[in-house]
Amino acid sequence: MQPPEAREARRVGRAFPLFPASMAILGLSFLALMFLAPLGTLVYSSLNPIYADPGLPQRLYDLLLSGDFEAVVSELQGYAGNPVLAAFQNEVLLGALRVSLITSGASSVICICLGIPLAYVLARYDFPGRRTLKTLVELPMVLPPVVAGISLILLLGPNTPLGSFLRQVGWELVFTWRGIILAQTFVASPFFVRSAIVSFEEVPVSLELAARSLGASPFKVFRSVTLPLSARGLVAGWAMMWARAMGEFGATIMVSSNVPGQSYTLTTAIYWMFWAGGIHQSIAAALVLLAVAFFVLFTVRLLVER
Repeated sequence: MQPPEAREARRVGRAFPLFPASMAILGLSFLALMFLAPLGTLVYSSLNPIYADPGLPQRLYDLLLSGDFEAVVSELQGYAGNPVLAAFQNEVLLGALRVSLITSGASSVICICLGIPLAYVLARYDFPGRRTLKTLVELPMVLPPVVAGISLILLLGPNTPLGSFLRQVGWELVFTWRGIILAQTFVASPFFVRSAIVSFEEVPVSLELAARSLGASPFKVFRSVTLPLSARGLVAGWAMMWARAMGEFGATIMVSSNVPGQSYTLTTAIYWMFWAGGIHQSIAAALVLLAVAFFVLFTVRLLVER
C-alpha cells in the first residue's frame, strides 16, 4: 500500500496538466484576438485592397444603375494594380518616411549623448532625491503624449518668454521640424535611460575599482570597462528608443507644422491620409511602421537573449 504522500503526489500530477492547458488557451486566445487579428488584417488589406474599401461594390452598383459607365471604368482602373503598393511611390509618403528617419535619428543622438551621463549618475551614485529623479525620468513613459506636446508649447511656443527670445535670434522650435525632434526626445528618451541605468547597475563595481587601482582615470575606466560590459543593454535601449521615436504621434502632431514633405512624419501621414480618404496610402505607411517595429524588436530580442 502506497503512503499518503505518494498518492497525493500522483493525484496532483494527474490534475496539473489542466492548469497549463487552460493558461495556454487563454494566453493564445488573447494573443490571437488582440495582436494577431488586427495586424493580420492590416497585412491582408495590403494584399487585398478591396477589403479596405467595403463601399466599392455599392458604388459600382449605383454607377451602373445611373448608366455612368465611364465612372465604373475609372473605379475599376484604380484597382487594376494594387493601390497599396502604388502608394509606396507617393511623394507625400516618401517625404514622411524621410522626415521620420531624420528626426528619429537626431532625437536618438540627443538621447545617447545626454542620456548616458544621466543614467550613469543615477546608477552609480546614491544621493538625496535619487528615487525622485528616477521617477521623473520614467514619467514620460506613462504620460499621454499630448501632455508632452502641450508642455513643449507652453515652454517654447512663439508667445512664451523663452520661445519669443529664441524666435528673435532665429531659432524657432515649436511648429517646425525641430519641434518633432523635441517631442520625440521627450517621449522616447526614458526607454533608453531606463535600459542604460539597468545596464550600468549590472556592471560589478569591483571591476571598476580594480581598473582604478591599476592607475586608470575615471574616464578611461568608463570607456574601457563600463561601456563595453553594458553595451548590450545600451544597444537594446537605443533600439527601443528609436522605434518609439519613429512611432510617436500625439506630441508630434501638436508641435509640428504638419506640412507635407517638411514636417509630416509617418504617423501624422497615416492620420491625415486616413481622414482625407486615402485609406490605401494609410495602409502603406502603417506597413512601413509595422516592419520597422518588428525588425527592431526582433533584433533587440536577439541581442538580449544571445
